Amino acid sequence: MVQSPGAATNSRGQRSGDPVNLVVVGDFPTVLGAFGARWDETEVISLATCWKTVRAFLMGAEYRYSPVSALFLFGRSQDFALQRIRDSIDERLHLRLWATPLQCHGQCVWIGQVSRDIGVRLTWRTWNLTTHRIDSDVDEAREYVVEDLMHVGRLEMAGYVDGVGPCDEPTPRRNLTGDPYYTDGQRAVVFLSESRTTPTYTALA
Repeated sequence: MVQSPGAATNSRGQRSGDPVNLVVVGDFPTVLGAFGARWDETEVISLATCWKTVRAFLMGAEYRYSPVSALFLFGRSQDFALQRIRDSIDERLHLRLWATPLQCHGQCVWIGQVSRDIGVRLTWRTWNLTTHRIDSDVDEAREYVVEDLMHVGRLEMAGYVDGVGPCDEPTPRRNLTGDPYYTDGQRAVVFLSESRTTPTYTALA
């Protein structure tokens, strides 16, 4: 349905990172409306927001708009990012979305990457020397998005297409900061509704 790289990359496109595991169909206001009840748009990385993140981590507190690091597709970083907070700053789901020039049924098509954070660790691969450690079962985060949209009644239709390709737990791939992940290799394709609806499911070629 949508042709794009299997995984996000670093800024130079030389190394592969987290798998691109989501396609979202809906105009920008519809996307924000569908996710807005339970997800927050993240702030931009800066010294101020990094300090807020560190402070929230040290205090075990929430920071609803904590920024996410940049990943790259189509030669640019994500157009915007959303996060679903959990108990503390070091545990959250983060969703990055890139706009594409494609349309489906007159709606914008977005390519996305979603994963679940399970902690914070030190790394030399980022300028602020910290990174979130992701849950290696990235398909769980993908399915959470589908279920969450169904829960709020904004999922019109959903299906799956081929993505990065499968890899299993004994032989995982790794993202840009070295975290392992395994996946069935598919992307969830979600068609958003402007109002509450009952979803249908279909096989997508």
